[in-house]
Amino acid sequence: MKVKIKSVVNPIGWERLVVIPLTSSGKYVLGLNFFEDVEGGRQGRFVVVIDKFDELNDIKLVEGEKALVEAAEVRHDYDKISKVLRIEKFRLSSFIPLFFNVSVKSQIEGEDRGIMGYLNYINKFGIPDLKDIRNLIQLSVEEIL
Repeated sequence: MKVKIKSVVNPIGWERLVVIPLTSSGKYVLGLNFFEDVEGGRQGRFVVVIDKFDELNDIKLVEGEKALVEAAEVRHDYDKISKVLRIEKFRLSSFIPLFFNVSVKSQIEGEDRGIMGYLNYINKFGIPDLKDIRNLIQLSVEEIL
């Protein structure tokens, strides 16, 4: 996946979500999140997290500010991931969420949409095995000044 990040991004909110790390490029981690799009739902989406302290090495709870960034090859990378993980619904968009000023926590708890979707997913399909999906796709980040 190729992601373009402007030097100044406009935050559009704050969110708590569970991130399944897929790959990284420097301080940027490309992850998979399942969010509750409808009650009991588990729609997948790609997310990028700025992980300055290399804390996102396992499935963890992330909370922080959110902005949208431009991404290319989303469909191609989704096709790769969906061959290994069961994903019923996925948000295919050329803009994906970027999370910054984050805190990373090991304990997954809460009723936010980004947490409930993950819990709904593991209740149906089980916890994803990171060995199967780690570095399956590549991340390239272009910082635009």
